[in-house]
Amino acid sequence: MRLKLILFIMLSLGINSGMFAQSGITQVNSFGTNPGNLNMYTHIPNGISSAAPLVIAMHGCTQNASTYAIQSGWNKLADRHKFYVVYPEQLSANNSSLCFNWFDTMDVNKNQGEALSVKQMVDYMTSHYAIDASKIMVTGLSAGGAMTVVMLATYPQTFNKGAVMAGLPYKAATSSFASISAMNGSIIKSAQQWGDLVRMQNPGYTNPYPHLAIFHGTLDYTVNINNATELIKQWTNLNNADQTADSTINSFQGNAAIVKTVYNDNLNNPVVYYYKITGMGHAIAVDTGSCPRKGGATGTYATKENNFHSTYWAADFFGILTNPYSINGAISLSANSSNIVYIIPNVAGSSFVWTVPDGAIIVSGQGTNTITVNFGTTSGNITVTETTTGNCVNDIAKLFVTITTQTSIKSNTSKDSNIYFSKNDNSIITNGIDLKELKTLKIYSVNGQEINQNYSVQGNKIILSFTLKTGFYIITLSNSEEVYSAKFIVL
Repeated sequence: MRLKLILFIMLSLGINSGMFAQSGITQVNSFGTNPGNLNMYTHIPNGISSAAPLVIAMHGCTQNASTYAIQSGWNKLADRHKFYVVYPEQLSANNSSLCFNWFDTMDVNKNQGEALSVKQMVDYMTSHYAIDASKIMVTGLSAGGAMTVVMLATYPQTFNKGAVMAGLPYKAATSSFASISAMNGSIIKSAQQWGDLVRMQNPGYTNPYPHLAIFHGTLDYTVNINNATELIKQWTNLNNADQTADSTINSFQGNAAIVKTVYNDNLNNPVVYYYKITGMGHAIAVDTGSCPRKGGATGTYATKENNFHSTYWAADFFGILTNPYSINGAISLSANSSNIVYIIPNVAGSSFVWTVPDGAIIVSGQGTNTITVNFGTTSGNITVTETTTGNCVNDIAKLFVTITTQTSIKSNTSKDSNIYFSKNDNSIITNGIDLKELKTLKIYSVNGQEINQNYSVQGNKIILSFTLKTGFYIITLSNSEEVYSAKFIVL
């Protein structure tokens, strides 16, 4: 076994041996050739009956899988929303501080070392369980956050999205000496330079790159917050976006310490989220408690932030949180439709906060389980959030509503015959529609959940890089002149 240099001692998180019995994870002893010599642990929720998402969650230095499972709170979310979790674990033989070797070229290049070991864990799960291939995610803290970016960079065709907690860009360092400068925030590159470091791992890759959420504290003296800016450069560049934020939410979820900024690509799809946490040091943000949006456990590098549990919002970004109940109401309407009713089951004593798409107005019912809406010309989500009598804030329920609208040039809502799905080559075929100037593409399930949009364009076809399961779907797309919408069924 080759010697790995000691690094990240300052990231030390105390390991409580009593946590192992509480963590709810099980070791998998054989999952491949394992060239990086890592351990693999899984959390398998009860009651998963169909293909489900998979989350890879990687610990920080001197932590182990069990510690991170408890402090991050991923298992609680997995049990509630029915997805699988894998916890890779570093060994002291590889790094005496138990850090993933994010700076070692023998571990961060495609099909080598620790990167390949983690990929083999994904392969093990897909061969032993029904995994939704369009929802394989990766996340981690610090060295685990840096390793998260390694996995996104080396296997973009495998991972849909990633969430980095206090991490660094891909190849911010390629030696132990350089890693100190990177952690100090001294490695500054252009967006193109950062992006090229990733593109070199898959020279022939032409499909979209994974989307990224970044969580970082302003008082992080271990991994300087400058690294968040460099991560934004790298992953906006890879996702055809500029470095100018398209939206900013101050006091996110009522917490004045949290600022959320979003960066959209050239099709106006959000591709990079950044949660800046004022006053927090080197840590993950948790909000302990039993309510649906709360979870995790505090520790040296797990800090309490009221109304903000970073793991929950990472899962929300991943799109793996299930609706707590269905919203009943119309999902396809003509522009400026009025007096449209939406209803959810009533819960005695609960209050409900609804939101509607831009340009729509809630005429009546805000605060109750039934609202009446006057729409404008914009499609979007109807959402409702319940607060119970015990002051628990429930998960958000969503329903996407497609509005038949018109552009400033002309209106052309396609008939179903112009847009249809071909199972033969997993493509959406568009007859008579010019895709050379495709601006937007949205695919939604019948319950309003947005579907992963990784695709390529070939002539009149939109080739999907993921598989649509059997079901009913709504698609909207636009080019420079027209807006199209259609419904189709995948059998």
